[in-house]
Amino acid sequence: MVRTALLAALDESEEGGLRAELALGGRSVLAWQCEAVRSLGCEKVVCLIRRLGEEIIALQRAVEADGGEFHAVRSGLQLPGLIKAEDELVVMLDGLIAERGAIEAVACQDGALLKGVATIAASHPLAQSCPQAFERIDRERSWAGLIVMRAAPVQQLADLPGDGSTVSLLLRLALQAGTPCREIGVEALAEGDWLLATSSEVLEAREQVLIDRTLDETPWSGPGRALAQEIARRIAPRGLAIGPLAGAGLAALLMVLGAGLALLGWGATGLALASAGAFAAAWSDEASKLARELAGERKRAISHAGQDALLDGLASVALIGAVISSGDGSISSLGAAALGPFAIGLSRLAAGISGPLARAFWQDRTVQLAIFALAGSFGLLGPVIALVGLAALTQLLLRSGRD
Repeated sequence: MVRTALLAALDESEEGGLRAELALGGRSVLAWQCEAVRSLGCEKVVCLIRRLGEEIIALQRAVEADGGEFHAVRSGLQLPGLIKAEDELVVMLDGLIAERGAIEAVACQDGALLKGVATIAASHPLAQSCPQAFERIDRERSWAGLIVMRAAPVQQLADLPGDGSTVSLLLRLALQAGTPCREIGVEALAEGDWLLATSSEVLEAREQVLIDRTLDETPWSGPGRALAQEIARRIAPRGLAIGPLAGAGLAALLMVLGAGLALLGWGATGLALASAGAFAAAWSDEASKLARELAGERKRAISHAGQDALLDGLASVALIGAVISSGDGSISSLGAAALGPFAIGLSRLAAGISGPLARAFWQDRTVQLAIFALAGSFGLLGPVIALVGLAALTQLLLRSGRD
């Protein structure tokens, strides 16, 4: 038994192009659908097409590179030769955009697919606005654009006229075969997690919702992170192709260079470069988080803990170098160098127990390193580091006292 998905790239949008080729988050609607059915465990993807364009070829390569099987066909009459009667079949409406969680809520249970025809109320605005797509099933219900069924009825397509709508015919065959109806959750419909790509305008509005939902608003008490987040928001999705990777590389370069310069005696300059590196790291983190969401990915290449530890380590090295270079090489100046890691560590601990406004500051290495660079240029680096560490320690003591 093979789990197979049937998609389509046939219907036109309001602008005249294919719905399946409209873009959401830098990817085509068809690519979103393909990712959704692959997440349901579909090993084979069959797509009904008008023409074999670049989008179809790119999608075929992506599916096959991921170990799947992809077929593009021009007629439903070709399906009986590709899909076996014992297969499981997932059918998606041409142009349907549905969040993975919404699909899984209606089509999955304990990791297994649930046979069913997804439905919405016939009176729902989605069904009312696109009655040709969301076909009426009965007086109260309309099809919602998703079917999970046994593939046996596909064999009947060979006996039906080839000029009919294949997906519509499969809907009728699934209902005739006794496939149960399953209603889409109210939350998914209310939050726009289930919609039809009728135009670019609809997808642009959905794209903004995804961006706003992904990037939790950072208080401006942490201006470095807040600014990095705002930049990521404004360039999305087109600037996210290589941006996060380039930002991470720039962050590493600036942080290492800053630490090196500080160790060589250019304390203020090194700290300024380290501050710029911390900003690049914050921007890369926000941009990569957004890119993963828009690409349907959930895993991070590097954990938050690992990234924070690396950033704090390089910041500490830069502070040690800056304090030593500003002293006279005595035991007291070497001891003062320990203030840097001390202040960074206390800031990290304070961030973990603070409210949103204070947490934003204690997590913001960009601003802290900029403050230290400014202090270093006036010969006040040691006292300012001690002051920041003391403020973080006070925050910790006050919180533990309340607990």
